[in-house]
Order: sequence, then structure tokens, then C-alpha cells
Amino acid sequence: MTYYRFLILLLFLGISRSFAQSIYQGPEAETLATTEAEKAFLAAFKTTFKTNFDASGQYTKLATTGLDAWEMQLFDARKAQLAFYEAYPQGSQFSAPFKLYIDACIRWNYWHLLLAYPILRGNAQTSQPNVLSLPAIMVDELAGLNVNDEAALYAEPYQHFLYFYITYLNSKARNFVKYTQADIHTSLTDKASVARKHLTGQPYQYALARLLVENCEKATPASVRTVFDLLGNTPNAGRYVMIVKARCGAVMDRKDEPVATTKKKPADPNAFSFTNLSGEVVTLDEFIGKVIYLDVWASWCGPCRAEFPFSKQLQERLTKKQKEQVVFLYLSIDDSEEAWKKALNALQLTGEQGLSKGGWHSRTVQYFGIGSIPRYLLIDRKGKVADENAKRPSQTDAILQDILKLISE
Repeated sequence: MTYYRFLILLLFLGISRSFAQSIYQGPEAETLATTEAEKAFLAAFKTTFKTNFDASGQYTKLATTGLDAWEMQLFDARKAQLAFYEAYPQGSQFSAPFKLYIDACIRWNYWHLLLAYPILRGNAQTSQPNVLSLPAIMVDELAGLNVNDEAALYAEPYQHFLYFYITYLNSKARNFVKYTQADIHTSLTDKASVARKHLTGQPYQYALARLLVENCEKATPASVRTVFDLLGNTPNAGRYVMIVKARCGAVMDRKDEPVATTKKKPADPNAFSFTNLSGEVVTLDEFIGKVIYLDVWASWCGPCRAEFPFSKQLQERLTKKQKEQVVFLYLSIDDSEEAWKKALNALQLTGEQGLSKGGWHSRTVQYFGIGSIPRYLLIDRKGKVADENAKRPSQTDAILQDILKLISE
């Protein structure tokens, strides 16, 4: 992911966020501060922690921050906010609704920015097939919270949380595999289904409206109409319906076009093949014209995993033009798709991904006569094996020269 690419993404988010800020239908948060003590606290709190609650600024910051460091920064910020709140001299004068509002701001800003990390990073890292799965230790606490909290809708951090919460849960339901052109048309309705499963009442209503204004330009007219109907069927949805219609009405009026599908020539049953992340059968013929660096591995193979950082370094040594002429193909011989995808999510490998089930009885092992892994092969532009025992990625200089030689032929 380049920083420039992330800034372009944030520019888009900044535009869409203006719609998101205007869709909330309810009392403004400032109306909760009715006493001088509450007004003074709110002013001091906003001044002290202004950067913590600047969503756009935080999104920019997460682009260049590692996950562990990001979570620690959020943890420290929440701790400082709570300390400021609890030590405030006039805190005993705060009303119950005002306290609930401040609690919601502090709690949900932490979770909003934590869940935004994998979604925004995943959107920016277009070459990655998966969205990052947050470690269980980071999200276990969320299971004990009331995520469907109507009283928290006053708080803008909770509004942002709802959007990223639904988006993250939808990614989790897909084993964190990103949408492709083949299934992108289902993304909006998928997220709406997740919202219906986990939310009710006003949070559900807000989530549907937010999903629509954030995604309708990228979705099919039919899917927008479907989710819009769901919103319209919620109680007292009039104002949300008006806002969404103003934002997405033109999309809903468009004529539906057939979902684009790529017609592939049936694979030769006698040719070597594997299954890709979308469940499609792929043969090496699809890469004719490019050099293939084939990496045969498995999730349980420690030496395989040890080579992956070197594989990333190897790719970084290639120029943009050279990368266009090389395919880094990672073929797993795992017995289960679940184990394979779980490993992919953790490893975040850059390149083409494939599964050849069956371990030592898999088609890959039998076809290439593999007796141990990791195993590397170089395949030339014509689809012929040029080196059946190619050098490892950790032999970076040597394998790089072998690849460049094949590119030049």
C-alpha cells in the first residue's frame, strides 16, 4: 500500500463522510449539556482530546501505523479521556443523560477506530485478497458490550462504530476474503443482512441509511432498492428515507444491467489445475505470457512460513514493469479450505493464491513430484517448467537473477 493511494481513499471517505454526518436523525449532542458545569466540561474535553475524535485525521494516521501500535495508542487515549472525565471537579453535577453521552463518546471512539483499521487498510491494499482479521485478544471485550445502544446514537463515535462494526462482521462472515468483480454486486445486501442480524430499532435504522449513503454509487440499482425497501419498512423512517432518496435516488432510478461475468473456457481435465479464492478452477494456461514463480506450501509448514518475508522482499526488488511480467503463485496443499484461508488472513501474502487439497496426495504434489515443502518452481512465459527446484526467496539475489533472465527471454 502506498501512502499516496491511501490519501486518495481518504479523499473519497472525506466526501462520503459529509453525507454520513448529516443522516443522523435525533437530538443534537450539545442539547445534553444543560448546566454551566456540563458546558464547561464539554468545551474542555473537546479541546483536550480534539485529535482523538477527528475521524479523518485518525484515518490518515492509521495508514502508517502498525496494528499493535495502533491499538496501544487507542488504549492510551481512552485511558486519558476516562481519567480526565473522572477527575473533573464538577463531575458530580452532571446529569445522567450527559454522563451516558460522555461514556458513549469515550467507549465507541475506541471501538470505531479499532474496527476501522482493517477495513480502511484493506480497501487501500488492493493487491491483498483478504481483509485483516483482528486478533481475538483485541476484540474479545466487544462481545460483552451492548452494541445495540439507542441512547448512544447521540454520540458521533457510535454512529461511526455502527458502520465499521457491520462492515467488519460482514468481512468475518466471508472469512475475510475481499469481494471480487464476480460477487461485488452482493456486498450491499450482504451488509444489510448482517445489520439485521445484529441490530434492532434506531441503530439498525441508522446503519441501513449509512450503508446506503456510503455505498449506493458503488452498488447495483437492484441491491440499492432492496436495502432501501428494508429501511422504508422500519418504524418512523420518513426522514431517513428522504435523506437516502436525495443521495441515492438517481441510482435507484437506473435500469439494471446484467451482472458482468467472465466466461472462462472449461478447464482441460487432464491439465494441471487448482482452486482460487473464489472457488474457481484455474489452470496455468491463464498465466501464459508471464513468468511464474510457484511456491508450494501449507499452513502447518514452519519453513514455508519462514520464507514469506523474503518473498515479499523479492517482489519489492522488482520494478513496476517487471512485476507486470511475473506471477507469484502460492499453492497450498492444506487438507481444508478453512485452514488455508485462516493462514492467508494471518500472512497477508501478495500474489495469486490457490488451494490444492489433499496434502501429500494432492494434485500439485503428484503432478510435480514433490517430496517436501516448501518447494519452488520457475515456469517460463510459454507455460513450461524452467526450473523444477528453483531457489528459495531467502536466496534473494540468486532467484531474482533467474526470474529476470526468464523475463528477458
